Parts: sequence; C-alpha cells; structure tokens
Amino acid sequence: MTRPLTRLASDMARRCFILSVVAITAIGMLVIGGFVGTRAASAAASAPAAAQCDPPAFPTGAGFQVSCTVTIDNTVTAAGATSSTVTATSCLAAAGVLPPSGCTTTVDTANQLVTSVNQCNGVADGGGSNVTCSVSVVNTIPTGTATSGVTVNQCVGSGGGGGTQPTLVCAPVASTTNATVTQCNGSANGGGPSTRVQCDVTGAATAEPVTINQCNGSSNGGGSTVTCTATFTNNVVALPVTPTTTAPTAPTAPTAPTAPTAPAGTGAAGATGATGTGGAGATGAGGSGVTGLTGTAAGAGGSTATATPTGTSDVIPSGAPQTGFGGASRSHNGDLLLAGLLTLFGATLAMTFAMRCRRTFTVQDD
Repeated sequence: MTRPLTRLASDMARRCFILSVVAITAIGMLVIGGFVGTRAASAAASAPAAAQCDPPAFPTGAGFQVSCTVTIDNTVTAAGATSSTVTATSCLAAAGVLPPSGCTTTVDTANQLVTSVNQCNGVADGGGSNVTCSVSVVNTIPTGTATSGVTVNQCVGSGGGGGTQPTLVCAPVASTTNATVTQCNGSANGGGPSTRVQCDVTGAATAEPVTINQCNGSSNGGGSTVTCTATFTNNVVALPVTPTTTAPTAPTAPTAPTAPTAPAGTGAAGATGATGTGGAGATGAGGSGVTGLTGTAAGAGGSTATATPTGTSDVIPSGAPQTGFGGASRSHNGDLLLAGLLTLFGATLAMTFAMRCRRTFTVQDD
C-alpha cells in the first residue's frame, strides 16, 4: 500500500504545482496585457478631423436656411504638448429664418491637433436656399514656431445660371491644387440675385497645417445664395524667462574710530626754599616739585595719556540658509495601483493552492 500512496502523493503534488504555475502566469499576462493594451490604444489615436453640416445630417432639398460655424483652437506648449478644442454651432431652419432658431452647439476636446475641417458641402442643393458657414482656426504657439502660407482654391465654377451681375464677390478668386482652403466651388448656379456667392479667406499664414473644405456643390437652386468665410489667427506666446539669482553682498564692518590723544601734563615750578637748606618743593599740577640747593627747580613733566577705545565690528554669519526638506509630489498612478492589486491577488491564489496541497500531503502521510 505504500507505493500506491506515494504515487498518489506525487501525482497530487504535480497537479498542485501545475495549477500554481498556471494561476501565476495568467495573472502576469493580465497585468502585462493591460499595460500594453493601454499604451497601444493611446499610440494609435490620430489627430481629430472636424466635420459638421454635411449630408445626411443636413438635407439636400430646397428652401432651407443652413447656418454653421466652427472654431478650432489648436495649442502647442513650449514643452511640445498638444491639445485642441472644437466649438461647433449648427443651425437648420426654413429659408429666411436666421439663428438662433434651430441651433445646437457642441464642444469637443482632444490631446491632438485638429488637421482638417469639412463643412457645408453638398447641402440645400435646391431653389430658394441660403448657406452661410464659417471656419475659424486659432493657433496658440510658442515663440519661434514656423508658419506656412495659406493657399486658396475658391469660387471656381460658381454663380452661373444667369441673373443680375456680378454674381461673385470673392477674395480672392483662385484655383490652386491641394490648397489650404477649398471653398465655394460649384455653388449657387441656379441663377437669381447678384452677389449670390460671397466668400473670402482671412489670414496669410498658419502655424499648424489645417486644411478647410467647405461650401462646395451647395445651394445650386434658383434664387439661392452662398456666403462662407475662413479665418486663420496665430497667437504667439513668449517663452518663460528664468530669473537670475544674485547672491547678496556681505555688508562691510564699520571702522573703529581713532582714539583721541591726551594732552601732555606740565609740572609747575617748585617753591623757593630757605637759604642753606633745601626746602621741599610743592607738588606741581600734573608733575612733582624737586628739592634744590638754590631753592628752585623745574617741575617734572606730566606723562602723556593715550586712550585707545576698543572698536566693535559686525559679525557676518556664514553657512548656507536652512532650506529644510522638500515634500514629495502627491501624484497618483492608477496603472501601478491596478498592477499591484492584480499581483497581490495572484500571490494569494498561489498560496491557497500551496496550502491545500500541503494539507493533502499531511492527510496522505497520516
């Protein structure tokens, strides 16, 4: 009976080991797959393209008032980070009914720059319609960013079908291949009022390569009009200036004042002594009388006093200022937290299998 039990224990140990390896491998693949999937999805994202007021959302029939505006805010920081905000307002109503009737506004943001705009193409292609659309591109860029010229292809093959002349008011009327702005081509050809095609482009340069395609093949019925504009604006932001810190100059210690010189003392003349006997001379001020045989003597000179006061100078502290210890940034990393939780779960699962296997071996041995 010993050999079958030993074989059974060996088989169960092998199974427990295989289950533990499978559990740990699965958890590891989930963690790695989550990180790789997140990074791949982020890298695959492309720059957004703005579009509005095109079929099928907007009709192609007659008698409509189409009024649409879109503003593109592209931003590039000095560190190279990019972002964009697209604010779009689209209005659809019966011909002659102006905004704000039938209007909706949307705001979209992204961490990439908008590179193209498609608007008001092939709409209201029937009689008595009016198409009025505009695109505004605002580039916020750091100093030194290169710009490129804005080329135009507009008002080609438009304003035909007879009617009052002139039919075109375009600035400029130009035909350029692969232009930055392509607009108002093949539109308002049903005849009717004068100046029924009014389109222009403002801004000669753009810092970001944004192409605009709008108001082409639209409003071709009799009595229809097309009015469309494109505008480019570059806002240059100066780079931040790093302040220069200059160490303060230590103050100069004051010079100790020079001590004044005391005046020399002068001894007074000695008094006259008696004949034949030297008398004691009186003490002169600042000096002393001396006894002499003749009865007179000059007083001794007073000593010269020199007072030297001790000067006190300022003490200049030395050593760097105490700056203390900086606090750590209160940042969070959700990806690392998720990885830690999954790893903890895998370790718990592996430990559970190990404990169960050990319990099985204990029972087998008994």
